[in-house]
Amino acid sequence: MTDALVTVRPSLFPTLVGASSSAARLSLSVATGTVSETAARPTPAGQRLLDLPQSGLERTVVAPSMTFRVGNDGAVGVSALLAYQRFASPGLGLLDGQSLYHPPSWAAGETSSGSGVRVDAAYRLGERFEWSAGYQTRVNMDAFSNYRGVYSDPGQFDIPAQASLGLSYALVPSLSFDLGIDRILYSGVTPFTSNGLPNRVLALLGDGLSPTFAWRDLTVYSVGSTWRNRLIGEVQLRYSTRQQPEPTSDLLRRALEPDVADYAVSLGWARPTGSNSRMAFVANYAPQPYILGLPTHRSLSSASRVEFEALWALRF
Repeated sequence: MTDALVTVRPSLFPTLVGASSSAARLSLSVATGTVSETAARPTPAGQRLLDLPQSGLERTVVAPSMTFRVGNDGAVGVSALLAYQRFASPGLGLLDGQSLYHPPSWAAGETSSGSGVRVDAAYRLGERFEWSAGYQTRVNMDAFSNYRGVYSDPGQFDIPAQASLGLSYALVPSLSFDLGIDRILYSGVTPFTSNGLPNRVLALLGDGLSPTFAWRDLTVYSVGSTWRNRLIGEVQLRYSTRQQPEPTSDLLRRALEPDVADYAVSLGWARPTGSNSRMAFVANYAPQPYILGLPTHRSLSSASRVEFEALWALRF
């Protein structure tokens, strides 16, 4: 598990440049989300109407931030990242007797925490263009004491360090387009060998002749569009290239390739909830599971990944 629930560039929310008219301002954001390898889908006749997503890893990040203006058109922000993880069931534990999967008994009590720092900068170029850049340190999460991998490795799901660069263009005040490049340093995160990995990958590990299991760093390219309406709020659609890193071993890379998605699509909505607060919701979809040792049940009837995130931000 990596950065899936921490947005690299929170483009759904006000930019640093437009966030405040004062020289410095303190804000607080809370983001939470759950990753599941299966979406809610219809079930055969005679069963419940919807098969809800299976249990997944829920992550909450609290980020107090200080933003400083640089001249009339620039801003720099520094954020502390306080992350908390637990296993959660989107079905609220209401699983019928015919379900093939029941969450493990430790899922309700296991928690993990970690911290990191993020620095962002943005500058407005005239009336239409704006560039932004950011860097986030690795968030080293505590290991789950009762969850171990296939080969007894600890259940530790860190958030990797990452750097980002973006350029936004406002076609009209209500419609903008943006391009982004993100470099995610997966090489600094130890892979987790959960039973969610394909059997053909696990078969290559576990003995003295096994190749080294490590991730390569990944560059993600994205393009998005944001529509703004005073009554409705902001709606954003984004397309991103491959978000799954490759193993450093060519043998493991070939074994994993059939299960890797080449793209991801996200749809988000954001709206002010007061003069100094804002709420946003994001849904992400990929046509293949996000295989990073995610400790969830692998459904044989679905090969997609759905990810949900909610964020609330308050400025002081």
